Amino acid sequence: MHIKATYRRTAASSCRGTENRLVLRRQTILREKGRRLANRGPAYMFNDRSTSLSLEEERFLDAAEYGNIPVIRRMLEECTSLNVNCVDFMGQNALQLAVASEHLEITELLLKKENLSRVGDALLLAISKGYVRIVEAILNHPAFAEGKRLALSPSQSELQHDDFYAYDEDGTRFSHDVTPIILAAHCQEYEIVHTLLRKGARIERPHDYFCKCNECNEKQKHDSFSHSRSRINAYKGLASPAYLSLSSEDPVMTALELSNELAVLANIEKEFKVSETG
Repeated sequence: MHIKATYRRTAASSCRGTENRLVLRRQTILREKGRRLANRGPAYMFNDRSTSLSLEEERFLDAAEYGNIPVIRRMLEECTSLNVNCVDFMGQNALQLAVASEHLEITELLLKKENLSRVGDALLLAISKGYVRIVEAILNHPAFAEGKRLALSPSQSELQHDDFYAYDEDGTRFSHDVTPIILAAHCQEYEIVHTLLRKGARIERPHDYFCKCNECNEKQKHDSFSHSRSRINAYKGLASPAYLSLSSEDPVMTALELSNELAVLANIEKEFKVSETG
């Protein structure tokens, strides 16, 4: 009897301890969620679109998200006062919503409009999801005519006070140092990598670790973590089978040279050692 009573008390105590941990965890999650919602503002917290969107804009965004092609076409043609860059309560515009839902025709209709914002974010999103035809449609946008945009990362775009790669008002949803071709290489999207290479996009090899040029010194001094991450992302893209096989005349030799280079870097930059083993 004594043993059974002791067992029951121990079990009860264990259950209470588990419950307490769950309660604490739940409270922590709620606090974090509340903090994020508070940072977004009351419109986001209460899903109140009416304070910032007209009925016309709400209808436009809903049509873009749910693939209502006739409505989108008619509104783009007839509603002269329509703001095609209006955003929903999550901060997403029509182009981003259409790409996220893989609506190719709506994406093509929107891309015909002048001064369309966040085209770069839509491209990165399409790449990450492997939407080849949407990627090709976006790359035909005038913003990519000269190919300069393809060499820019979200952080470089932000330095120019440009929302081209912005996800919402807080910035990009992707790593700040990732260019379209680096992201495509990371995702092993062979067809997209091939398309970007034909457009002239390339992954630039990072400078030597001991490089003392002004650019490297400034990046190291400003944010050493971001600098290391950008180097890792670049090398990860260079080592991608998709990029190696499509960008090099001799992929095997290039892979061996890159392997030797990364082995040396792993002894200098510990981040590369972790990345290799991970």
